[in-house]
Amino acid sequence: MKSLIRIIFLTVTIMVSALYIAPRFVSNADTLDAIYFYLSRMQTNINGSSATVEYLIALSPSQNIPTSGTVTITFPDADDTNWCRTAGALTVAGVSSSIVDLAATNWDIDAVLPNNGSALTATCTQGAGANSSDVITISNVGALSTGTTYGFQLSNGSSAGVIGTDDTPGSHPTTVTTQSGATIDSSTFDLELVSNDTVTVSATVTAAPTVNCSISTNTVNLGTLFPGGAYSTATHTISTSTSLTTNGYYWAAYGTGNGSTDAGLYKSDPTTYLLASTGSTTIDLTGIAAEGFGMTVSDPDGAGAAVVPSDFSDASPGTFGALDRTSAGARLILYQNGAQASADNSTITYGAKASGSAEAGSYSENVHFTCGAYY
Repeated sequence: MKSLIRIIFLTVTIMVSALYIAPRFVSNADTLDAIYFYLSRMQTNINGSSATVEYLIALSPSQNIPTSGTVTITFPDADDTNWCRTAGALTVAGVSSSIVDLAATNWDIDAVLPNNGSALTATCTQGAGANSSDVITISNVGALSTGTTYGFQLSNGSSAGVIGTDDTPGSHPTTVTTQSGATIDSSTFDLELVSNDTVTVSATVTAAPTVNCSISTNTVNLGTLFPGGAYSTATHTISTSTSLTTNGYYWAAYGTGNGSTDAGLYKSDPTTYLLASTGSTTIDLTGIAAEGFGMTVSDPDGAGAAVVPSDFSDASPGTFGALDRTSAGARLILYQNGAQASADNSTITYGAKASGSAEAGSYSENVHFTCGAYY
């Protein structure tokens, strides 16, 4: 019995001693002071051919990393062959700034990722099954200094390596490690993917609303007026059309007359005389002693949308709408509430009559037309 107790005591003593004399592994590893990982596409299943992605990494080590080191990017074990679509060499380039730099912070790139005298190289390898991940390794990295943020960019190789994104939306914990010998800095962070990272914005530009207005001629002759005789008429046409996006059109007119009192046919040589367009609504030139000047406008579409104000209707022979002078006295002579795709043609008829007291001579009037649209 004493021998058994002695054996147990000896065994326990050896085990306890082993705890104190066994060597312990000491890792010279720290966490990166700062890092960001910029994906040019955050959509799932970017395959590197029909759609491509680039990676841009900025990192700041927490300790000095000796030259001839590496930077590795290790993706989740479950994402095998999705981040490294085709194994092989990638294109790597140092960058000194990026659009997501935060000025005056550790996340502001200070310098390109240096090389050790040989050009930086990058290779992606594919994971295969459990405990094996897609890994990108950047080699020939020069010395890295604490307090400095370095930047580099990865894209598809010219013939071999192809990078993409995983096919599952959500979180993808990723580790970036800088290492040279036993000196290691690393950080693990989340890359977030969405099923679709694109917003399609559309718009329709329609043709500008337009109106086309024309006057058939710029001169009309009423012929010879005999004092106390019948009224005389002369005509021309106006034409209007609009785009389908225009809501209607209008025509207005005003005269010049003697330049001071009324519109109308004016004899400017002595002795001056005016066959006035009185500015009242209508002028009836059918009476024996009647005198004056006016105009009518024909309805271009009968019972359609075009409207001729009653003062300028041609329904009563010998009765004409009176004009006023200057733009302030312009009269509305034709309008339409609605688009007019084909030309609306309207006949303008001028009427004038001289009384027995009218002076002999040459008379004229300048009638100004204006046309526009409702948009």
